[in-house]
Amino acid sequence: MTLSALCLPQMQPDNAHAETAGVETEAAQFDALLATHAARIMRSAPEWATQMGVSEDVAGTGFQSHLSAYSPQANAEVAELLDQSAAELAAIDRSKLSTRRQISYDVLSYAYNIAQRQNRFGKGQPSVLLANPPYAVNQLFGPQIDIPRLLIAQQPVRSEAEARAWLSRASELSRVLDELAAMTEADARRGVIPPWFALEAIAKSATSFTEKPESEHPIMAAFGEKLEVIKDLDDAKRASLQSEALTILSSQIYPAYRRFGARMAALVPAAGRDAGLWRMKDGAAMYRVALEAYGANGLSPDEIHQIGLGDVDRIHGQMDKILKAHGYSNGSIGERMAALAKDPEYLIPDTDESKAELITKLQSDVDRILALAPQWFLDVPEYKVEVRRIPVHEQDASSGGYYTPPPLDGSRPGIFWINMKNAADIPTYTLKSLVMHEAVPGHHFQAAKSLSITDLPLIQNMMWFGDYGEGWALYAEELAKEMGMYEGDDLGNLGRLRMELYRAARLVVDTGIHDKKWSHDRAIDYMVGVTGESRDSITREIERYAVWPGQAASYKLGMIQFLRLRKKAETVLGDRFDIREFHDVALRDGSMPMKILEMRINAWIAEKRREK
Repeated sequence: MTLSALCLPQMQPDNAHAETAGVETEAAQFDALLATHAARIMRSAPEWATQMGVSEDVAGTGFQSHLSAYSPQANAEVAELLDQSAAELAAIDRSKLSTRRQISYDVLSYAYNIAQRQNRFGKGQPSVLLANPPYAVNQLFGPQIDIPRLLIAQQPVRSEAEARAWLSRASELSRVLDELAAMTEADARRGVIPPWFALEAIAKSATSFTEKPESEHPIMAAFGEKLEVIKDLDDAKRASLQSEALTILSSQIYPAYRRFGARMAALVPAAGRDAGLWRMKDGAAMYRVALEAYGANGLSPDEIHQIGLGDVDRIHGQMDKILKAHGYSNGSIGERMAALAKDPEYLIPDTDESKAELITKLQSDVDRILALAPQWFLDVPEYKVEVRRIPVHEQDASSGGYYTPPPLDGSRPGIFWINMKNAADIPTYTLKSLVMHEAVPGHHFQAAKSLSITDLPLIQNMMWFGDYGEGWALYAEELAKEMGMYEGDDLGNLGRLRMELYRAARLVVDTGIHDKKWSHDRAIDYMVGVTGESRDSITREIERYAVWPGQAASYKLGMIQFLRLRKKAETVLGDRFDIREFHDVALRDGSMPMKILEMRINAWIAEKRREK
């Protein structure tokens, strides 16, 4: 689906002083409508409300005490909510809105359209914004992973009342796990079943969750730490609350995880040995919707596949020169990169001490980049960002790293989570690019800038467009070279190219798995061959792409668009081009599809050309 298919008109000049009473009424109605839409979503998904840091006025009284429902009835209600919201938005006269509101209108219209198209397939969890993966559960994320993480790191406990809300929410986790298992089993009976490796990983993760004695579980440790900061809580009350938490964990949550793991393991024989969407009814159509959600902009799976193959060849050419300069001349790029990765000088010892040192090193890289940022950005976000290790009980099923943004109220920092299971999978010469992508000026700058926009509707802060978000983060990796991060550091630049190569290869394997019927092993063999990464690391990546169709393509598709738009602005504006202004325009209106950002960049270029 292209932009024209959504019938998004060109942005109109903003002239607030000339607004008529009718226009003002339309604007007020629009603002109220978007607030209503956000509240609907928050009230149906209270965990999301906690992550966003909103108040009870938005999410409903007592929302911190509850979890979402995962029943067929709840799913139908979510789909109906989406249809109602889309119809209400369509009734707004867009032409009477200011430029900022037109952007919000276009972004939301796009998101609703994608979600409605996905929901028509009736697979997985229904979406209210953009698209969800096709399965009710997967090994990467979902209630079985996200809710414990929420209880440990995100839910506030600043009073006895909030402690009891925490306990109430924790007590609902067993219900959620049972509902999630039932949904997955029902989907499987209709032929919508996660790949065998996903089910095995989910079952293994559930078993891992219950390995430690209940009293030693991270949930108990986190709750105890939260209680310690409540100043007016006496020792007896604190002990009583901890005892209640332990009872919930031992009598409800642990048994629920054991049931959940057993039910997932029981589905493995029915999963077969293929992983692509092509194996399902409507699989080809589902994949095209997924690709559109992540930035295809009308490109076919085959066109994306060919772009990936071409980019792999281009990047290999650049890597070849650096490798030869450092004595690595024999073999394919993948073979030479694999040999370099075995050099002890660039390996991280697999010890807790070394892993802690790595976290410190990454945090220092964040600080260094922040010091350079004012030369490249008009505004450096005030929200802090920290580097943390992915909890041990999550690392088997997690990717190499990911970022979680701060809440609206700034009560938590943005966090770059890094997987330390196999430390040798992270050569030291890749660390600069890793920081640039996940933290600054990648995901953290993007998220923090969005959160700092005072008049950005809440519902826009809830949306994430992969081509924009991941495209920006990959663009940020290349920006590191311009910022001087690789001066005198050829291998650091090789690490940057290694990361870009990874994303180009993703275009090939994502389309290979879901469109060209590649087997699990073929996808792994290809990516190991072109990148030289370890088979274990690539296997985790391929298994991620299999359960999250299209998402892996968003990085490179988005980066291509950012570079194209910047080149266009530089060419048209010449000496008037200011990189800080370009970055400001790219970030200042929040997450959006790249086609809508292109309209914003075009408007900025036109405005700059009119300046004397």
